[in-house]
Amino acid sequence: MSGGLAADPGSPGSSMAPRYSPLVLLVAAVAGGIATDRICATPTILWWLIGLVAISGWFSLWICRREELASGVLLISAAAVGATWHHANWHVYPANEISRMMQEQSRPCVVEAIAITSPRWVPAPVASALRTIPQGERSEFSVWVTAIRDGQTMRPASGWADLDVNGVIEEIRAGDRIRVFAQGSRAAAPLNPGEFDYANYQRSQRIGCRLFAEFPSCVERLEDGGALNPRRWLADIRSGGLAILRRNIQGERAMLASAVLLGAREQLDPNRNEGYLTTGTIHILSISGVHVGILAILLFGFYYTGLLGRRMTLAAIILVTIAYALLTDMQPPVVRAAILVVVACGALWTGRSAIGFNSLAAAAIVVLALNPASLFLAGPQLSFLAVATMIAFQSWLVPHRIVDPIDRLIATTRPWVVRSIKRFGGGLWRVWLTGALIWLFGSPLVWRQWNLISPVALVLNFLMWLPVTLAMFAGLGTLLAGAIMRPLARLCGWLCDGSFGFLEWLIEMGRDWPGGHFWLPAPPSWWVAIFYICFVAAVSFPALRPSRRRAMAMVLGWTAGALVLSQVSFSAVTPRRERPLVCHFVAVGHGVGVLVEFPDGHNLLYDSGRLGSPLAGVRPISSVLWSRGIRHVDAMVISHADADHFNAIPGLLDRFSIGAVYVSPVMFRRMPAAVKELRDSIERRGVLLREIYAGQRLAAGDDTKIEVLHPTSKGVYGSDNANSIVLLIEYARRRVLLTGDLESPGLDDVLAEEPLDADVVLAPHHGSPRSNPGRFADWCRPEHVVISGSKPLGDEAVIESVKDSFRLRGAEVYHTAEDGCVRVEIGPKEIAIQTTRPHVRAASSAAKPNAKFLQPD
Repeated sequence: MSGGLAADPGSPGSSMAPRYSPLVLLVAAVAGGIATDRICATPTILWWLIGLVAISGWFSLWICRREELASGVLLISAAAVGATWHHANWHVYPANEISRMMQEQSRPCVVEAIAITSPRWVPAPVASALRTIPQGERSEFSVWVTAIRDGQTMRPASGWADLDVNGVIEEIRAGDRIRVFAQGSRAAAPLNPGEFDYANYQRSQRIGCRLFAEFPSCVERLEDGGALNPRRWLADIRSGGLAILRRNIQGERAMLASAVLLGAREQLDPNRNEGYLTTGTIHILSISGVHVGILAILLFGFYYTGLLGRRMTLAAIILVTIAYALLTDMQPPVVRAAILVVVACGALWTGRSAIGFNSLAAAAIVVLALNPASLFLAGPQLSFLAVATMIAFQSWLVPHRIVDPIDRLIATTRPWVVRSIKRFGGGLWRVWLTGALIWLFGSPLVWRQWNLISPVALVLNFLMWLPVTLAMFAGLGTLLAGAIMRPLARLCGWLCDGSFGFLEWLIEMGRDWPGGHFWLPAPPSWWVAIFYICFVAAVSFPALRPSRRRAMAMVLGWTAGALVLSQVSFSAVTPRRERPLVCHFVAVGHGVGVLVEFPDGHNLLYDSGRLGSPLAGVRPISSVLWSRGIRHVDAMVISHADADHFNAIPGLLDRFSIGAVYVSPVMFRRMPAAVKELRDSIERRGVLLREIYAGQRLAAGDDTKIEVLHPTSKGVYGSDNANSIVLLIEYARRRVLLTGDLESPGLDDVLAEEPLDADVVLAPHHGSPRSNPGRFADWCRPEHVVISGSKPLGDEAVIESVKDSFRLRGAEVYHTAEDGCVRVEIGPKEIAIQTTRPHVRAASSAAKPNAKFLQPD
């Protein structure tokens, strides 16, 4: 099985003569069909017709001995097969599919299901003052739904689901039939521009819904799955391995070892994952080709010792590799690596050529056959890209055989010390160069997917080869010896623990390295596609390859273009006098994040936080900022000292530069743990901290006014909510009112002032009835009201009553949990409002006589 550019290093110039790789053409055709169906959603019958016509055309051309034309027509049929398979996986669902019965809003349900995996323990998140809702340990596992209760009747259902349970479940095992009393929901589509599409990701895995059970007792076992269930065998082996690792490796490092060796990433704290992400080493935490490759190195070591027969050893390597892939859930990168190991064993068995593009294409066909949606996932893309890079540049990465006899004689007569140093130094250089090339060609995809570039990975990935390899070898030794030789298991566990300790130290060092990583707005997809089209063309057609100097110039030119395109927005190309003022009410759940972009190019962020995990607030706000090409926030206003309004700020300080942070005079009078952590993070970054109060104005250009309406310099007696900063922003005779969590007695003070006419209002306190929405609406007479919050189960009636209070006074009401991010654009002549989700107007709003028109007064 030869590869496209798998040249013999000993034959000069052979790298310019690509070998025949029919599977590369085949996988390209299949991928093209899959992509076409994703874009066009063509009916299956049409793909069947195209495939049948193509097969008939191929047979006719083959009979006429028009081989080249026949091959092209055959590729069309392969594309039709790929499109048909993708259509069946992406669009075709049975009538009783569980996702058809679920909504995005959680609803109580009772389902019967079969446990596909045994429950996996998820430890409680590390305690943090910024996490407003403490969370305990959980159990999670995959199930296949068989029935759902409709009234008093259990009706047949089907489909995969993820089941999360508060607490630890020990009695359920893979294969058991269970009944679950839970809240069910399907994954929500993105609520904000630039946000990760989790619904599409779940759909690509054919996971129809998420079930959440409040207590372990909500999961009842109806029938034992039996001891002969293969899934139970795998689950028991995995559980036993996790227990061995926890017994022989220290606490947090045992969780890291579980993730690296057995793919149990659910045990890792999200903050630890962030460290690996920012340093460009996140692949260490995912079972990938690196891990299978290290396992293969260990196995091939036995092959070259000759202790066992050649074919017996190769067969054992194949079986162990496949078993490891099954044990780690058959993720696409693992499948890719396992296929390449099997191909390498087959090559050694038959004496054929080593791995090349043809072998990589064979692995791609298997991955796409298992799940055609893998074509669109970043993990598989990066995995195949890494191997393709190594194959394409193997003439740089593989030591060249000395052909000339005189040169070979000179090399052999050098002192052994010189030979050893040269061999060792050459090996280190090739290891670094391999990582550098993979980083270079993977960076555009990483930049597009995660808005991140990590130059520190050029150093860390080189330094981490040794500890990761030692950790893998020692960890595997721990697993193998844990059941039979406990002293040896403890020794291997000690070595594994030390290796992971050094690895963690490297990550901590790299995370804080100045200039080690950059969070940036991503370039458009078409610009990233140009990069990879040029890469594929250079690999496939040697005549098109530029010289090294020209290639470097092209890479630098592409990077410069990407930096420019990533920060181009509508405002940047619009004359200043025509630029609008734009407000983005970010959908963050129960919290607030409002981005205001002023016509002069400056911006302001009003509040940044949400209930629960701070990271869950950082991500949507960051997505909106990056979608607008923003790297620097000129001003940040924190309305008051409730964590759901500021707990995302420390994370945002890591991603963006901040000009100044404005708070009320009472913000830091009391210093609970969350407020103290906020202040420490601001001071650590050296960001200017200022106080503002009623009567002051913030500078925002000649055409814009920002006035502070509340609180006074002394504040008011009452809760933090009562001292919320209230901002009035005015542009083109239009007014935007931002209110935080304003409530009495602070609300009473504001309402005692002269009434004003506001066009757009952020509903106080997430639309709570305690904010007296009727009286407040009478005071400010809003045309548009935005409620920033969530819609917990059971609160629908309360939320609708608040909406009605505003609607009765002529306002159009938006809710970020329903409409997603609400974008308000105020131009010189009109207001335009867009929502990420389609906005559904109240049925009676059009008939209200006091509704206001969208034009200047």
